[in-house]
Amino acid sequence: MRAIYNLNPTQSQQQLPLSRNAKIPVAVSVTTTASVALAANANRAGFSFYNAGPATVFMREGSTVSSLLYEQPVPAGYHYDSEPSAFRYTGAVSLITAAGTASVIMSEATV
Repeated sequence: MRAIYNLNPTQSQQQLPLSRNAKIPVAVSVTTTASVALAANANRAGFSFYNAGPATVFMREGSTVSSLLYEQPVPAGYHYDSEPSAFRYTGAVSLITAAGTASVIMSEATV
């Protein structure tokens, strides 16, 4: 499925920040127990993470995630970046693995 983007948003839809601070990286260990990797942050401009492996990490925006209920699987060695052209997501971000443990570097930028 391909994503679609509104290239002509109304004034009320334009919520992207004009500038942001540098991303702050934090090492996170992800296991088969769901965990909130990033707490909700009203000042978040964007987030990303690198899965240093060795297990696939399942990501979901919100405080719950499972290996069956997720938004994005991120295999070992891959990088996930929140959609830069989308609305800013300021809620919690949760991660889990289906098996094993993964090392993840979470990065969050604020406005």
